[in-house]
Amino acid sequence: MLEKFKVSLFLAYKYLTGGNKGITIFTIFILTLVFLQLVLISAILGGATNRFNDLMIDYQTGNIVIEPKEDTEYISDASRLTSKINALPEVTGVSARIKGVGKIIYVDKSVGATVIGIDPLDENTVTKVNSAIVDGDFISKLDRGEIVLGREISGGYGALMESKSLGGVKVGDKVNLRIGSVNREFRVKGIYTTLFFLVDSSAYINKKDMEDILGVQDEAHEIAIKLNPGEDEEEFKKKLMGIGINEEIRVWREFAGIVELLTRTITQIGNILNLIGLLIAFVIIFIVIYINTINKRRQIGVQKAIGIGSNVIVASFVLQAIFYASFGMFLGFFAMQYLITPYTITHPIQLPVGPVILSLSNTEALFRAALLFFATILASFIPAYMVAREDLLKLIWD
Repeated sequence: MLEKFKVSLFLAYKYLTGGNKGITIFTIFILTLVFLQLVLISAILGGATNRFNDLMIDYQTGNIVIEPKEDTEYISDASRLTSKINALPEVTGVSARIKGVGKIIYVDKSVGATVIGIDPLDENTVTKVNSAIVDGDFISKLDRGEIVLGREISGGYGALMESKSLGGVKVGDKVNLRIGSVNREFRVKGIYTTLFFLVDSSAYINKKDMEDILGVQDEAHEIAIKLNPGEDEEEFKKKLMGIGINEEIRVWREFAGIVELLTRTITQIGNILNLIGLLIAFVIIFIVIYINTINKRRQIGVQKAIGIGSNVIVASFVLQAIFYASFGMFLGFFAMQYLITPYTITHPIQLPVGPVILSLSNTEALFRAALLFFATILASFIPAYMVAREDLLKLIWD
């Protein structure tokens, strides 16, 4: 077996060194591009997924959200509970929120929206909405009668659903907020955008204003918690339950249904593009090996005549294709690891959801490499086998 492998290796070496150098370089170049396509699509998808996750955590939910018990509308004694959670070493911020679903009215237009009442100082320790202001300012702790609108409510600023917005409200304009039977006038203090329509479809007011509208005090619809980087969210959830918190405790992923839907959709598109890339690699290798075998028919016949088995000849062409693939993948991996990925760290890819940095795990890269290897072996085996199994005399004299 070892001797046969050595013969196959020797024949492959002769084919490569004695063949057309231009075709060899072209084949390696194409396979490099195919490998880059396979890993780039996965890396972009990974980066986009990370971006969606960051948007959820940094601008909407934090890491953990506590909600009222079943059949209960509010979390009672919210200030005591937030103080208790804030004292835990894993926590960097806690924000008790009170929400109202109503209409925001401007002149002759109205938009249904979720309005979130917050203590701005607390909210700023959990989310980064205050840093997403594109016009005006975020509300402060002492502000009353002022509101911050997401761009999908205000309109303008690149809103995706402009026709369903207020049509271009500006900072300083007055809007009416109607929640239930309560009507209040608010001055627009700021407009924000995170580039994610789910987050940009909300509005923020001072918690005291919302308490006045709803007629409650020291109660909350939810408590958002931000953890130190690297903390295990599931473990922290268990810890909260262990210290006697009986409310509903949810990890941010439980709110990411639409994000998971978007991710699955993008992943399916990526899989289709990867399949096309593999088909291109298959066709290129098939053509190269097929032409090689046609040009070497007489040489293959002579090899069979002197006792070299068909399996050895087939293996030699497969090894030739493996060389093409290996060299192409090496160049592709080098370009990805040391050129493209470092570049995107300082120059992120600008997608509609914001800047995206490529993210590719070693496992994913190895999986893509294995797929390309499989396509290469199959594409080289078929034409080599077709020629090697032909009759010896036909190979020599045709």
